[in-house]
Amino acid sequence: MTKPTDPPKTLLTKTQVAEMLGISAKTIDRRIRSGELPVIRDGRIIRVHPDDLERYISARRSARLSLSIQD
Repeated sequence: MTKPTDPPKTLLTKTQVAEMLGISAKTIDRRIRSGELPVIRDGRIIRVHPDDLERYISARRSARLSLSIQD
């Protein structure tokens, strides 16, 4: 018997990610170029997996918390 699997998550566009984070698409481009935000590329199409976005947000949240604790 096989386990039911979760449906695949919908990949996000750069514009969607920028809107979700409240920052510009150019900032998203910079994060992608620096390697901070992993993406999936298919030719010229660039998408962000929701799990990668969550990890990006968590890493930045942790960095802020550790900085404020040290102050």
